[in-house]
Amino acid sequence: MRHVAAQTPPRRQGGRRILFAFVILVAVVAGGIFWLNQSAQAAVNVSATLTVYQPAASVSHGGATFAAALTGAQVQAGDSVKTDTKGRASIQLPDGTLTRLASDTELTLNAAHFTKSGTLHDAKITEKIGRTLTTVQHLVSGATFQVAGQSAVASVRGTRFEVYIKEDGTMIVKLFDGELDFDGKNHVHLHAGQQATADPEGNIGPAGPIEPDPNDPFGPAMAASDAVAIGTTPGTEQDFIGAPLHNGEQQTYTYGYAGGGLVKASLGYPGSAMTLKVQAPDGQMYSKSGASPILVVVENAPAGLYTLFVIGVSGLGTIGEEPFLAVAAVEPCISTDIDQNKAVRRGYTAQDLAASVSAGTSGLSNLSVTIAPTSPAGAIVTGKGTYDGVGWTGSVLLVARGGTVDIMAVGGKVFGVNVPAQQIVQQIGTAIGQNPSNLNPGFTVDRLFACSSVVMIDGHHA
Repeated sequence: MRHVAAQTPPRRQGGRRILFAFVILVAVVAGGIFWLNQSAQAAVNVSATLTVYQPAASVSHGGATFAAALTGAQVQAGDSVKTDTKGRASIQLPDGTLTRLASDTELTLNAAHFTKSGTLHDAKITEKIGRTLTTVQHLVSGATFQVAGQSAVASVRGTRFEVYIKEDGTMIVKLFDGELDFDGKNHVHLHAGQQATADPEGNIGPAGPIEPDPNDPFGPAMAASDAVAIGTTPGTEQDFIGAPLHNGEQQTYTYGYAGGGLVKASLGYPGSAMTLKVQAPDGQMYSKSGASPILVVVENAPAGLYTLFVIGVSGLGTIGEEPFLAVAAVEPCISTDIDQNKAVRRGYTAQDLAASVSAGTSGLSNLSVTIAPTSPAGAIVTGKGTYDGVGWTGSVLLVARGGTVDIMAVGGKVFGVNVPAQQIVQQIGTAIGQNPSNLNPGFTVDRLFACSSVVMIDGHHA
């Protein structure tokens, strides 16, 4: 008979939850009323969020000297990111578009614009050297995403692709999903499963099948991520990249889950032999070894903090191998407020946000709120109504950044009023009493996404 530890009853913090919903709503209203010089523009600048899986990664802001950076740092248009020999990192846009950097890689985020409705309009990255793997979310009609090398450019739509820039400027593009246009001195169109190479002068060779590359670090990562994505809720995945692991060594990671379904963990690595162990909050241990990727599934997963152990077994050699660990879960996309065994889940429907107006927004009437149905790495919230007799609309992006919530206004429209854009942050900050780019909901935010038109915020207590 399995012994199960006594479960701590869920803590309900209705007051704090209502307050945070009110904060979101006020930001939407402020976005509509005060970000007015953007109303005539097709798109607005947004920033990416840096994640450092393994140090060191550094950032140059606007061409300044590179400085060491940590997870949660903002990467604006004109900023550059690079990793050293041991570093692994990624930058993610608010719609979930993710670019991973291998070691010894440098790139510049040239542009990142979102429409006033909160969707990606255009983005461009220039890769100086190294390897990147980018997963682009589905783009609306007319939107673009480009990665440029020394003499050629890859343009994609809703796809996953890798770019490898060698020291001499040679550019190799591998396409795993979707379609891609590769342009230099000539044009080559790639389909899934193909690659092509541009020489330093921009001459692009013919498309051909993807060639195996034992030095490519992204194969195990894609395999592990794909394994946990099947049957789980988009937006719940968290990834971890460990330092090179040797025989007999162990690495430990943590994943917070507030219950309601299952938890899946997958371990990818280049070869040799490793073991993945998952300890549930009730003390039950789940373990598996075998060929990469290893997949462990916890059914009827209890709420709390999950501890994951990656163990090097044999054949890892003197250099070791980098493990890639992906964890995801099944979550009900409903209005919810759970705080149990240090795991937290908040779910906000449009009705929840609209109802929070009762907390005291005088002069606001005819309010309606909508949430974009699905977004794996953020949420788009739009409101419209009347404020002191003036009609308005406003949209904001909510993203997790460094354990907190960043609220970015992306558009608004009000008749007869014009306020400089730089006042938007001040206006929202004054209204909610916090910096809108660094909101603390009372716990560490691990994931923020939207599903079934519900804003989901997952996190944990220390």
